Amino acid sequence: MALSGEAGELLEVFQWLTDEESKNLSEKDKQSSKEEIADVFIYLLRLCDKLGIDLEEAVDEKLVSNAKKYPVNLSKNNAIKYNKR
Repeated sequence: MALSGEAGELLEVFQWLTDEESKNLSEKDKQSSKEEIADVFIYLLRLCDKLGIDLEEAVDEKLVSNAKKYPVNLSKNNAIKYNKR
């Protein structure tokens, strides 16, 4: 629940910004983002520790899984879901 709360606080920084504004944050918003990203990361690390999950290994496995599920030639610049056959 705390992780969700921290992710929500990170979202608040960007919630009402345009794409362009999101790419050019003020120093205040950059600092807020930095702090909230750190909070999210801390909770992720704590959750991994409690569950016995190697985060780096989990990320590597997920990247391999995503590459198979969403091959670049079918998914690049495409926001539409497709059925891989």
